[in-house]
Amino acid sequence: MSTEHGHVEVPAYPVPDPSQVIRAEAPADDWTAVRDGRRQLRADVVIVGTGPGGAAAARELARAGARVVLLEEGPSRQRFRPNQAHTARYHMQEGGLMLARGTTGFPISAGRGVGGGTLINSALSFRTPTAILDGWADRLQAPWWSAEAMALVYAEVEALSGVGITPDAVAGENNRLIALGAARMGFPGGLAPRSTPGCRGCGICNFGCPTQGKASVNLTFLPDAVEHGALIQADVRVTGVRVEGGRAIGVVGRCHHPDTRQDLGEVEVLADKVVLSAGAIGTPRLLWACGLAAQMGGAVGEGLHVHAGSAVLGLHPHEVHLWKGATQGAYFHDPALPGVLPHSFTAPPEVCLAALNRVGPRLQEGLELLPRLSGVIVLVSDESTGRVRAFADGRADITYHFGAVDLERARLGLLSSARVLFAAGAESVTAPIFGVGTHRDVEPFAAALDSRVVTDYTMYSAHPMSSCRMGVDPSTSVVDPRGRSHHIEGLYLSDASIYPSSLGVNPQLTTMAAGVVIGRAIAAGG
Repeated sequence: MSTEHGHVEVPAYPVPDPSQVIRAEAPADDWTAVRDGRRQLRADVVIVGTGPGGAAAARELARAGARVVLLEEGPSRQRFRPNQAHTARYHMQEGGLMLARGTTGFPISAGRGVGGGTLINSALSFRTPTAILDGWADRLQAPWWSAEAMALVYAEVEALSGVGITPDAVAGENNRLIALGAARMGFPGGLAPRSTPGCRGCGICNFGCPTQGKASVNLTFLPDAVEHGALIQADVRVTGVRVEGGRAIGVVGRCHHPDTRQDLGEVEVLADKVVLSAGAIGTPRLLWACGLAAQMGGAVGEGLHVHAGSAVLGLHPHEVHLWKGATQGAYFHDPALPGVLPHSFTAPPEVCLAALNRVGPRLQEGLELLPRLSGVIVLVSDESTGRVRAFADGRADITYHFGAVDLERARLGLLSSARVLFAAGAESVTAPIFGVGTHRDVEPFAAALDSRVVTDYTMYSAHPMSSCRMGVDPSTSVVDPRGRSHHIEGLYLSDASIYPSSLGVNPQLTTMAAGVVIGRAIAAGG
């Protein structure tokens, strides 16, 4: 259980120049490269997954002279369309249908495609708080994970990703209101740091970026890796890790057509070292599905954190259009609630209508309210945990159990968010929680929340982590503090699964930084 909840810290950033950050999309082989039902490749390092952790590690290794092959389940190029069904089909693991079971059911999303989750996330770029990193360094006996040491890595990653504070010109009214309300409450916060140097305020980052204004890793780390000799093979679902004599020697997978899903044959990569970067769901799912987890101790898939949260919606006297402007471009921090990070809730109109239960016969009422809504989502650095296994067909089997402490912290975060919205001029607030209703003051809203149980909440998670943790004890962790498997030589992990605890902030930036640390360690022979 994690008891360390740090305060959010945001450095002063220069205004990024998109021309110095955004590059042409990384070239990748697609399904047509698999001829006659088979493709075999040879590499020094094979990396499974092209999201932030895999891309950052690949760049370090390729620049160090290693022959790198990356395998990606999703398509070779971004398939942008501004609708959820299309995004789920092409750019979300398991079609966006992964569901955690347990105390209550809720969806968990994870990205796919060359660029992984960075293709469809909101690009929020927070550093992990000092207290958490220093706690890792002490627990792992690894000073390179301390906040002081990681600050240098973060600065490098931030420059490569064009991190900067959301400009007011593209922020949109919803973000401005949240920043205003936080200021009036005296809370730290404001417009948020994001890796979107060319942002035009479309508000649809979660579908992909139509303007290439977001610095997803297919436009940053991966082009650099390819320039230094890395090869990317997309449209391949890895099904197994080859192990001989206790050492990983490569991976095997099945190639598929991205549209028809037709099986097109086997892809095998033989390599001296294997790096799994399939994410905190995908990595343990693979290890369990291929039968390797049992050889790696009892910690594979255990200790899952998810940052599950709920939201508050405010109704204002003027039009807000919360789906316009920078996606999740504002945040604040209530000093009384360490580990609770409220930030703007950006969603298309149909999601807002569903959250308000203004569909069917109440649709007209919802359409009248819709333009005046603002929203805050509350992220909680969870102490509760879950686990990841694999069903017989290879899909993720996810369980998660909410604890009373986390539910109480979520409730307090919702109340703090309601106060911010009222301070920004909201006439009333509500939440997508059964039986809460709409209220014109914080006190009745608080009273309505007091009687709610976890199954009343509408929960969602896009931040799975900590399911294959780093540690010094092989009985309670999967990899050592440099990402090396305790039990299988030549096998490494580089994604959000390795975190020893919940971050309490959006994980993108830390996953990139961890990929740099692990990639350099592998390149140095570690």
